[in-house]
Amino acid sequence: MKAILIIAHHCILPGAYKGFEEILDRLHHDLPGTRVASTSLLDLENDLRTLLREDVESVTLLPYLLLNGQHSKNDVPRVVAKLQAEFPQIPITLLPCLGDWKEFSSMVVAGVRSAQNACTCAPLSSWSHECGDRIHSEHTQSSNLFSIELNLEGRNVLVVGGGRIALRKVKTLIPTGAHITVVAPQFDPEFNALCRHSERSEESSYFSNSATVEPTSITLKQRPYEPLDLRCVFMVFICTDQPAVNAQVSNDARARRILVNNACDYLDGDFIVPARMDFGENIAVTVSTQGRAPSLAKKLKQKIQTEWADDLEQIEREFGK
Repeated sequence: MKAILIIAHHCILPGAYKGFEEILDRLHHDLPGTRVASTSLLDLENDLRTLLREDVESVTLLPYLLLNGQHSKNDVPRVVAKLQAEFPQIPITLLPCLGDWKEFSSMVVAGVRSAQNACTCAPLSSWSHECGDRIHSEHTQSSNLFSIELNLEGRNVLVVGGGRIALRKVKTLIPTGAHITVVAPQFDPEFNALCRHSERSEESSYFSNSATVEPTSITLKQRPYEPLDLRCVFMVFICTDQPAVNAQVSNDARARRILVNNACDYLDGDFIVPARMDFGENIAVTVSTQGRAPSLAKKLKQKIQTEWADDLEQIEREFGK
């Protein structure tokens, strides 16, 4: 398997990599069978070494940088030379930075010309303001989310973070029969209770939830997140209080086409988890405010549990008969 690793500047602002992600998606589409991944200048050495340890036959590096400065001239080549010496059997090709591509200037000029032609009736400053507002509104205007219930039985789910939010996510996932991996430098003490019935190893536990659902497995990894944690993962929950880590997990997951739930920024994720109430085996009620008002969802949940619980439980009993 060949691999492409794109090197971008480090940024913790959610949504900053949308254009970058589009390029990753195009590469995935146009180069089937090629491993496409991303990294930052800060994480290049660790991520490249991790990639070289996988089953790859060659790696092509693209510095997603405009200027041929200190990073592209010195820092990146130094890392490449070091790792090429460590892995001499795997060819590493370093492409020039974007600003040195012969086609790049033509693309920029064509883009500016297209923008001018689209706004010939207005000055460029006016076009920037008006079109900028339009683009901003298109990206920030919230659309209704598509409600769906997923079958996670036997699927690999990653939770990044070891605090109370991560703990709540794991508790929610336990009845699904998913294979859950939790990665964090430190864990809330209650995680130990989840692993009390361990049948696999010191850092994993095994739960039997029902006769019809495959038992859920939980694996705890007490260390910082690594991109390799996303291997074979279907869905990832981001639950840390560190914006830089959250941004890295989100970008890495998007590059691998993995569903993302960002507990700190619902707009950055692909889905949200509505508040859920179970009334027996057959009735489940969910409440959602489209991620915009969690406190309101909590109040609605309390109201339903207080005012509807008896009636719903009676319906459940009658249905069972």
